[in-house]
Amino acid sequence: MLSFEAVEEVCESKSITLVIHPAIRRAVRGYEESFYIGLRCFLKEEADGIFFLPLCDGGSIRLAFSQRHSSGGHPILRVDPLTSEGLDQIKATIRASS
Repeated sequence: MLSFEAVEEVCESKSITLVIHPAIRRAVRGYEESFYIGLRCFLKEEADGIFFLPLCDGGSIRLAFSQRHSSGGHPILRVDPLTSEGLDQIKATIRASS
């Protein structure tokens, strides 16, 4: 199984800083391979940058990949829920499964 470290290595190899909330990182566990594929396709401009993260409760949250630059000009890849309540849903699902 692919680890999240491999996902981070893809970003590092392209000199991109991955910015992802710890709750999202935790929720991605078990789905690293599909997350990795989505990330690689997005970086190659072969995909729209939307990843459907399955949740323990049977639902899913859409995550969006976006490329930006820091105030210092360094490339950043952000991973954020597409909706404003998405992060709260992820956190609630993690709490419920703990």
